Amino acid sequence: MTTRITLWILLAGLSLVAAAWATDSKYQTYIVGDRAAGMGGAVVSIADSVDACYYNPAGLTQVKASTISLSANLYGFQLYHIENGLFPGENVQGDSFVTIPSTMGGIWKYGPELSLAFSALVPDRSSFNEIVAYNANQHLYQFNTDDQTIWVGPSAAYKLAPNLSLGASLFGIYRSYNEYVSLFYEDYDASYARGRKFNDVALAAVLGLQYRPGRDWNIGLTLQPPSGHIYDSGKTMEHILGGSVVSNNFYYTDDVKTDNQQPAKIAIGVGRQIQGDYAFGLDLTYHLPTSYNLQQWQALGEEKYARIARTSVLDLNLGGEYYVQKIYPVRAGFYTGFSSVPEVNENESFAASNVDTYGLTVSVGREVKNVALNVGINYIFGRGYDLGYKLNARNEPEQTVVTAWEQQILFTVNTAYYF
Repeated sequence: MTTRITLWILLAGLSLVAAAWATDSKYQTYIVGDRAAGMGGAVVSIADSVDACYYNPAGLTQVKASTISLSANLYGFQLYHIENGLFPGENVQGDSFVTIPSTMGGIWKYGPELSLAFSALVPDRSSFNEIVAYNANQHLYQFNTDDQTIWVGPSAAYKLAPNLSLGASLFGIYRSYNEYVSLFYEDYDASYARGRKFNDVALAAVLGLQYRPGRDWNIGLTLQPPSGHIYDSGKTMEHILGGSVVSNNFYYTDDVKTDNQQPAKIAIGVGRQIQGDYAFGLDLTYHLPTSYNLQQWQALGEEKYARIARTSVLDLNLGGEYYVQKIYPVRAGFYTGFSSVPEVNENESFAASNVDTYGLTVSVGREVKNVALNVGINYIFGRGYDLGYKLNARNEPEQTVVTAWEQQILFTVNTAYYF
């Protein structure tokens, strides 16, 4: 087995890792919250429930009474596909059923000016477990990933004037990641395996403003500085077994430094809301560029790292709601999840997929004096590019840019109790 083939096997393993990190590149994977999940997340200017803790904490002053949000669950399917992502003619294709844990929170109303809240949100969650076999070439692949981020923390809002509110949230961000990749090539008498696991804790602040100029119109502004790293722990292993030309080698380390950085962002929204009748909103969110080492470690006498580079992204959210007979809210929305990955490059092995996604949301519910219930569907789809393989003039696999697509359908159930 030549050194060139060995390098290709290593790159194939890294390509699967990059696919696992595809959700890393987007800031709006799916929409969290109760009302926001139906309105495509377009609530920066009109947030007035537990959703406000995440989208615009200033909206907490609009709550009429103290609230406990019991659950906000998502259940659905995720699909991901990379053309020729493993070998020429052999595609990466993963599908999984995912359950996204409960999103919970409570708001305590302290008079007409002050509101306090506490929330636990899951804005990012992905899981893939797949075994693929190509019998013609006797190639076997297995890849398992589980990636989840939880935001937990307090919020407060104060009404400075009848038409002006300010708010702030402070979140501890906990990310848990576990991945394993295994490749076996009988025709090359080679195998490759890689495992990665890490936990990371960071701190993020969200500052919000809502202004109501009159006639039921609202303007919202949210500022989020870059997150600050607090704690991390991680481990990684890798091995490649080849023929007589390549020495068998492996490494394992449990001293891996991790930094799960959230970039600064600015969101502005405009909307109109007539309580118990209808509302609509339009938001623009700008995520600033960033770059950092997601992981860094020593292996086989060398300094290794997984470098993350993100360009600026401008995302859009658009949504509306209409109340039937004053108690049945019907909501619909649209949002973008543009990739922040720079152009996919054959020379960047850790580059994540550059796939822009679009989301459609719809929900229906029932609201009475003390209880609200909403059920809905989020459909997410998109196409773009990733790293794959082609055969060169020497009939050897060579890395190249290929097409990729992803698709998700999520079912939401939300309940809230007012007291």
